[in-house]
Amino acid sequence: MEAFLLWTAILLFSPHVDAAEVKSWLTDGHARDVVASTVHSRYPEPCYSTYRNEHLERSADNFRSNSSNDGNADASVYFYRVASDNCEYDTLQDGKPVKLTLVTMDCCEYGIVAVDRSTAKSYWFTPEEGADKFEEFARDEKMRPDLPFSRLFIAFYRELVWGDADEKEISSLEQLRKAVGRNFQSAYSPYEKDGVWARKFELWWRKFVSKNSRLTLGTTYQPISEGTRVSGYSFSGFKLTVPRSDGPPKGKPTLFQWTLLIKSDGTVERLPSKAIYSNR
Repeated sequence: MEAFLLWTAILLFSPHVDAAEVKSWLTDGHARDVVASTVHSRYPEPCYSTYRNEHLERSADNFRSNSSNDGNADASVYFYRVASDNCEYDTLQDGKPVKLTLVTMDCCEYGIVAVDRSTAKSYWFTPEEGADKFEEFARDEKMRPDLPFSRLFIAFYRELVWGDADEKEISSLEQLRKAVGRNFQSAYSPYEKDGVWARKFELWWRKFVSKNSRLTLGTTYQPISEGTRVSGYSFSGFKLTVPRSDGPPKGKPTLFQWTLLIKSDGTVERLPSKAIYSNR
């Protein structure tokens, strides 16, 4: 009898929750399925490796203007780095079921895919479409930058749209020298240990230093009426192919100055870049 009275009291005085108000969020496993389906639409492999990036997840929730998480302690958006994988899978050959094995040797990186757990919508930040996808993502998730300087927001943007390439944000001469040296070595001496690349690199470097002796590398953040104007430097080297082609490498190693305009509504506009130094 006491147990009956206890449960009656719980039912009477507990806050009522309408079933329609409870949101069904994707689990980690279901979100990975969405990621695999997204990548499979362009690269139809039987399996993929997916690696959670909780750092990006925390950043995304910090920038959401309505970041209440709806009572959920977990991230509202999951981020995954996607790569090729080894696996066994079932298929049909000549109408008969067979089991095959896929083996890859560090084949492919497919980039970052974000999945909104409440809508099951995915956002694939590829090198070709990353900027447009970020604009869509920021609009859907109602993201707002950390004005007036937007340092954290622009770091979040660069990680998704530009990736983790060291050459995308040059902040010192030492960093630039290492980036240029790696590019020259890969372009001129990729398979054997000779000094061809070093001689060509030192010539390029001496000319660069002589023409830019007063250049100060680094990233600047300027608050303006529209939001924040961010300027920095990046390096673009020879166009490298796998395997390396015969003949001289194509392209021209160039140091650029880039400028981004971060607006208060979370959109990012890339303004025209300026070539600081370009030479073979």
